[in-house]
Amino acid sequence: MSDTPSAEKDSEFPGQRAAVWLGAALLLALFLVLTLTWRDNGQRAQLETTAEYTAVGDQNFYPMPATPPAPPYTVVASLKGQVLYPVDYRRREFAADDMTRAGVDEKGGYLLYRGPEKSEKKKDEEELKRGPLYYLKISPTEYLKLRTINSNPEK
Repeated sequence: MSDTPSAEKDSEFPGQRAAVWLGAALLLALFLVLTLTWRDNGQRAQLETTAEYTAVGDQNFYPMPATPPAPPYTVVASLKGQVLYPVDYRRREFAADDMTRAGVDEKGGYLLYRGPEKSEKKKDEEELKRGPLYYLKISPTEYLKLRTINSNPEK
């Protein structure tokens, strides 16, 4: 009975100091995870944004006239200060994921698209010299072809 009570406590659990440090570290890590989770949930709108660069999901269609107007065609859209005229009033069909977003019409808020690269490569040099081509969505799969230069000037 020469052992003191404090000596008995130390010999009962030799890793007590390490266990206390480990428990404190785990509690601190849990608190850090909870704090970061709370912070991320508060910024969900900025953290979880997606940007669609194709025509998929665009439901803002340009209203086509019932009967196509006669040339010369009037301006139907504008992009970066440039006015866009229809090349003609034919409906062109493309898959929505083949179209690439080029910008937003400054007048009506319609999205303007660039055509599929494979179709643009087929065009001859003369066609490309007339100016860049853009497309305006008129239905889920149909587009109106636009150009910066009126290809049907008044005669």
